[in-house]
Amino acid sequence: MQPEENSHSVVEKLPLKALKLRTGMALQTRRLVEGASKKEAQFFGAIEGKGVMVGPTGPDGAQTGLGEGEVCVVRGFTGQHEFSFLSKVLQTFEKPFAYALLAYPAQVDARLVRRSMRTKISWPTTVHVNGNAAASPATEPLDVTLVDLSTAGGMIKAPTGLAAIGETITLRMSVTVDNAPVQLTLAGRICHNNQGGTDPSFYVGLAFKDLTQHDKLVLHYVTQTA
Repeated sequence: MQPEENSHSVVEKLPLKALKLRTGMALQTRRLVEGASKKEAQFFGAIEGKGVMVGPTGPDGAQTGLGEGEVCVVRGFTGQHEFSFLSKVLQTFEKPFAYALLAYPAQVDARLVRRSMRTKISWPTTVHVNGNAAASPATEPLDVTLVDLSTAGGMIKAPTGLAAIGETITLRMSVTVDNAPVQLTLAGRICHNNQGGTDPSFYVGLAFKDLTQHDKLVLHYVTQTA
């Protein structure tokens, strides 16, 4: 894979604070009991050596789905690292809002997925699934939304998974550089395509390939100014 989308990187043991988690960051929690399902959650905060506060999100926002004394696994993605850790539920609260206090982990399992952070955006974009759009003019374009972008890859929100992991698609988008419109046509290899938990859309992660120097300069500019 491209350096940014390095799914084969080694799992490391890191301190939780090294991940620089931000309030509101999406997580998943699952009780370590047979038949337990994953619950969408969010990170509220942490006090080093004391505890980690996680709360519910989405339609189940009134309950954490966790009970005091239970052990759970927490998973998340920071934008660069995928991580997970086991923890014990110390307390649960309903007021002033629902959250669970988890034991602060000594270390977490973390795997570097991206070398650089991506810029959150929401740009209308067109994709061609069968390779290069110029080489396959008969391919019907599909309107999607580019939801994050870096100089090495991006993620698009689409009505389908588009293509199998490892296949190449072509993106076409219009960006603005120094108040002038610039058309970008980029080839991207699909690294993952997952359907949202409560969202029927698919989120398709891409690693760009065969970028020209012009492509790199434009991407650098728009990710710094978006």
